[in-house]
Amino acid sequence: MTIPYALLIPALMACVVGLSCYADVGHMDRAGTRRVPLARLLLLLALLTPAAVGLLLLTPGSQSPEALGQGEWAAFRNLLGLTGVVALSVTVLGQEGSWVPATVLTGAALFLGRQGTGAGMWSWISAPQNDSDAFCVAVVLFVCGTSLLVVHGERGLARRVLRH
Repeated sequence: MTIPYALLIPALMACVVGLSCYADVGHMDRAGTRRVPLARLLLLLALLTPAAVGLLLLTPGSQSPEALGQGEWAAFRNLLGLTGVVALSVTVLGQEGSWVPATVLTGAALFLGRQGTGAGMWSWISAPQNDSDAFCVAVVLFVCGTSLLVVHGERGLARRVLRH
């Protein structure tokens, strides 16, 4: 059995980023300082940088037989997209539940593949390394999730929706 490194390592790292991304900023939200969005962004980037470097070191190259057609750049794309999903999850579900959507999305890509009706929802994760559409989807997910987390904070979007 071949292990899909470009799927599993980014999912694990994105979940770790999500579980860690709010720990040091929560007290600033309660204190009401003005620099909280900048602190959220810097903390997320500080967590994502070593994850990306480690990912590029751990993932086999695209020419390797273990890569399954996906190399280190597909893994980097998946890390960006799944981090965006996790950041969005932190905004809605909170830090504790942030790992669930990324894990479900990765499991769907792993077990259901790219075939069949509705495969487009997760097919960007299992796309080949040079697929520019998959990279665009990952970047959009990252930008949307990160911007919502930076602006609203943990469960900020959920609180705002429930308030109305």
